[in-house]
Amino acid sequence: MRTVVVTTSFPRSAEDPSGHFVRSSALALARAGHEVHVIAPGGSPLDPPRDDGGIIVHRAGGAALFAWPGALSRAREAPWRLLSAGPFALAVSFHLRQIGAVDRAVAHWIVPSAFPLLLAERAPLEVVAHGADVRLLKSAPRPVRERVLGTLLDRGAHFTFAAAALLASLEGTVSPRIAAALERVARIEPPAIDVPDVAAAAKTLRDGLALADGERLIVAVARLLASKRVELAVDAVASLGPRARLVVIGDGPERASLEKRAASLGARARFTGALPRREALAWVAAADVLLHPSGVEAAPTVIREARALGTRVVACDAGDVRAWAHDDAGIRMVEPAAAAIAAAVDDRAHG
Repeated sequence: MRTVVVTTSFPRSAEDPSGHFVRSSALALARAGHEVHVIAPGGSPLDPPRDDGGIIVHRAGGAALFAWPGALSRAREAPWRLLSAGPFALAVSFHLRQIGAVDRAVAHWIVPSAFPLLLAERAPLEVVAHGADVRLLKSAPRPVRERVLGTLLDRGAHFTFAAAALLASLEGTVSPRIAAALERVARIEPPAIDVPDVAAAAKTLRDGLALADGERLIVAVARLLASKRVELAVDAVASLGPRARLVVIGDGPERASLEKRAASLGARARFTGALPRREALAWVAAADVLLHPSGVEAAPTVIREARALGTRVVACDAGDVRAWAHDDAGIRMVEPAAAAIAAAVDDRAHG
């Protein structure tokens, strides 16, 4: 089977955190016998296609807008980046013509990958919703939202949502007719992930910290935005004093205030900034606990990566995380309060 995948997020290297779950999903199709062509941001539309572990990647430019930490964040930081959306769309159309007829089309993100970029493709269409696309649609006027979804449904598209919470939240913002039609063609499936072996690097990181007996290493991985509530991690670790040390991986507009907060509270906290993916995963593997206090999520990849690495998780309720915790004793749900988080982190009976 010949499959084309259109995405606005895809890693440019093994260490790029952007869209690695899209790559993992494409590789899974290739392993199942598909001939997989991925049209993704980055590079130049004139670059020759490149084999990437068994999938064929066609670059379509647009890196000014479609890159980490996401198009919406990048557009807010610099609105001129929106100008690259047009050339990117033209490049996608060019690559679709060059690839030719396919048996299946997969769009990662409802907009713009499915609507409008793959609307004209004749092959059966699968639309994969990850979260930011659903939030964007929900923020749009209802007629726009219903037109996008109605057009895709009329075209016969099927939908995969990374989390049940995403589907439910979107259904609540459209007419009963569209909600019912969406329900009939939707399924819930977290995206595929591939987690590299980082055990040796994790041991080196942990050994280098020279932790005291009984001291906990707590890691938080997040874009440093207000909605991620990383201040709860800082406050919780500050209350634990010498019993815990915090490493915060990620960057964003809240970083300076979080660093100032940690210093004022005497929290033993280190802020690394954004790291290459393998290094970030090594920190997660080295940790006693991954702390995930975010209040706005769907199917957070870092929690699934932590559990794949054997690291227990303390998380606040968001998206499908509570449902995961029901089936996985390694995920502990807590109220979004520093005292509750500190108690869960310090609970040695739980891990």
